[in-house]
Amino acid sequence: MLLASAATGWVLATWRHRRRPAVSPQCQRSCCSPARVDGLDHREFEYLIRDLMMRDGADKVRRVGGAGDNGADVVAVDPAGKRWIIQCKHRKQGLSGAPVGVREFQILNGTGRPVHKGHVVVMVTNGAVTSRARNFARDQKLHVIDRFLLEDWIETERPVWELLDIDPRVGTASALPAPRPAAHDASGTDLCGPDEQQGPLYTLAEAYEAGFVPWKPTTMRQYLSRSQRRGIPLPRSTWDGQAHHYTEEQLRTWLEKWRAKAGPSSKVHEIRSE
Repeated sequence: MLLASAATGWVLATWRHRRRPAVSPQCQRSCCSPARVDGLDHREFEYLIRDLMMRDGADKVRRVGGAGDNGADVVAVDPAGKRWIIQCKHRKQGLSGAPVGVREFQILNGTGRPVHKGHVVVMVTNGAVTSRARNFARDQKLHVIDRFLLEDWIETERPVWELLDIDPRVGTASALPAPRPAAHDASGTDLCGPDEQQGPLYTLAEAYEAGFVPWKPTTMRQYLSRSQRRGIPLPRSTWDGQAHHYTEEQLRTWLEKWRAKAGPSSKVHEIRSE
């Protein structure tokens, strides 16, 4: 009887162990801090993006990167049934590494929809993206996740379709970005009431040229990233799938809050005169 009882216990233990879902060693990468992303290798980076898609609630998520992947490192299906094709470009030097250029986007554009039948085609990198590549991506309806948007994706735990302003309620009939919404903050609260005029919108580059901000876009993005970590609310913006757009008032309000938080000893520059 003792032998029979021991044998039964062993069988039950073995059965429970086999039923326990296998956990990939890369699953914890979705909790990786932005500071550690640069230390990943290219395969770990692909697993990180895979796990972030799983965290967001995407279905049929799989990492397919490797030789012969034809520009698709991660494939997933969002809650609306749209098929996502994601190309990952990891830079060990982060923002200091070689920026992703037009050539990489051309390859992705040539396979994302024709070969992989993607509805949403995305390039994600822990580094920078050239302005020419961004222009190409905008013209070809490709989505860009650079270092700064990647940090938001990791830290805020907002679904990627929300960060890219892709309406999850829209079915697969449209693979194009949603129309520009009214300006909104990070919580999605509309800025403009029914009788309030939003005013002209500017990208960071356009705002710098107009004199609304004292820094060029690359530096400005660094300050925006720092301000979030320091508890300074990000300026409310409109995302068109490729770039954030701001009103003059939104940028000036954010800069005043930044200067007030930094204190009188800060080296924050004054707003340039118009």
